[in-house]
Amino acid sequence: MATHAGPIVVGADGGLTDSSAVRWAAVLAQRTGLPLIVVHASEPEALAARAAVAGATDITLLLEAEEEGNQQLSEQVDAMGNNLGIDVTYVTRRGSAGKALLEYQHEASVIVVGTGRKGLISEFVLGTTSLAVAAHAHCPVAVINPEVKVEALTHHRIGVGIDGSRDSQAAATAALQFAETVDAGVVAVSTWYIETVDGYLVTEPDSPEWHQLQESKRSTLERALAPAREAHPQVPVELEVRRGPVIGTLLEMSKDWDLVVVGSRGLGGIQGRLLGSVSQRLMRAASVPVLVCTLPKDVAVDA
Repeated sequence: MATHAGPIVVGADGGLTDSSAVRWAAVLAQRTGLPLIVVHASEPEALAARAAVAGATDITLLLEAEEEGNQQLSEQVDAMGNNLGIDVTYVTRRGSAGKALLEYQHEASVIVVGTGRKGLISEFVLGTTSLAVAAHAHCPVAVINPEVKVEALTHHRIGVGIDGSRDSQAAATAALQFAETVDAGVVAVSTWYIETVDGYLVTEPDSPEWHQLQESKRSTLERALAPAREAHPQVPVELEVRRGPVIGTLLEMSKDWDLVVVGSRGLGGIQGRLLGSVSQRLMRAASVPVLVCTLPKDVAVDA
């Protein structure tokens, strides 16, 4: 969540209230009391393509059908707001969904987006909208896969991956702020896998090198969390140092969480890359919402 109480903004396609992303955003608005803005964007190119497939020489009928659909979606949004007792606004835009959502990046507490459907490798295919918004937004972005069971997110635990990067400090701050907002605890995780100490490949749990690595990772957690813990002292925090691949470890642990929070780019990212491999893999594969955070360049990181 952002440091100010701006609206929750969610992108909606034709599915709208059946969408896991919209349902999650609506429940969050209900729990926080923040207003919800539902944004539906349509591109003229897509409408023209539909007309070509239908063999239409005039897209007027398709435009009328689209307007009728927007009216129906607006009525669904109003009904959802009344049912949940939330302040909700429905907004339509012409153009790309990513651009429409990024218009709110400076005022939103969080932007919520969905992903594509599962592919052959049993991971979700990230659409251009989810990638673009998560990579470029200045505010946190929650990515919700279509099979996330929103009603089952009742663990009251928020997980956050920490690797000591700038963006993982932003993730730590967002995790504790979110946890305080929804009355949850935080599990902060740092991982290591293939590491050497003084030229020694660390594999023995009882070795001095193993303990040295564990303590180093724990110190990384403590440093990254210090500002957030000072700002949110009431939030219970658990520190976990795990040996194993970071993605597999976070995916397994996230089964007991309601949200996993990560930085946009980690220490292993390629310089200039807008979205790191860890955040992208989690966005594709997680069975819980993934909150992606970026630390503004003008904010210093504690050494």
